[in-house]
Amino acid sequence: MSKKILLICICLFFIALTVLLIVFYDSRTVEVPETAVREPIERAPVVGVETVVSEPTDIEVPTREEEPEPEEYIPQPAQLVPRIAQLREEYDNPDIVGFIEITGTNISYPVAQTGNNVFYLYHDLHWNASSAGAVFLDYENDLYALADDNTIIYGHNMRNGSKFHNIRHFHGEDFFRTHTYILLDTPYQETVWDIFSFFHTTTAFDYLTTNFHNRDAFYAFILELQGMSHHTTDIVLSPEDQILILSTCGVMGNDNRYVVVARLRR
Repeated sequence: MSKKILLICICLFFIALTVLLIVFYDSRTVEVPETAVREPIERAPVVGVETVVSEPTDIEVPTREEEPEPEEYIPQPAQLVPRIAQLREEYDNPDIVGFIEITGTNISYPVAQTGNNVFYLYHDLHWNASSAGAVFLDYENDLYALADDNTIIYGHNMRNGSKFHNIRHFHGEDFFRTHTYILLDTPYQETVWDIFSFFHTTTAFDYLTTNFHNRDAFYAFILELQGMSHHTTDIVLSPEDQILILSTCGVMGNDNRYVVVARLRR
């Protein structure tokens, strides 16, 4: 083989090797067309699943506003007991605050109240001058709230048997045993009071305190009233009781008094 042919063969070998290398390199670096690149998919939120987003730590979170104060409760006026409303209209007298009754006696009267304990001693429910006066509540009592320790009602001991004349009959054992309670309509409720004491005294004994500073003092007071009674009962008193006193003049001078005491029925 001549040198010329050998040189040609060597050249062809290197050309072939170069072509093979180019083909191999192109097969490893195929360009991906733009249409083959996927765009990111925007997904709809999943219903019913709470998405938690972290807040930056350098942002100040506002504090919760203070809850508003509740509106002040203003109680609505209670409805008057029908009997009290009727009596006020009948007598045209807003001073009427109650109605008192002891079944089986003639004690059955409206109860008035004004700013003192004098006016209704000498005036009737029409505000006319009258020696018989009217049955009236102590000016320091409040029948609307009915929260006083001692509620006191006054009435004259009239010779014709009216007003509180029948209280004197509680002297008798039989009368005391057969008239055991007092009915008292207040402006807003009907109440029952069980009688536990009747006694005869003078104005020297102070039984007209309407409220006490402590329960011990009040309890001692009502036990004293019970101990003064001309008759006994099986009523057991408590420091938490409320009492009602009916007071009228005695028959042996202006300073004598007949007194009936009852406890608000529990």
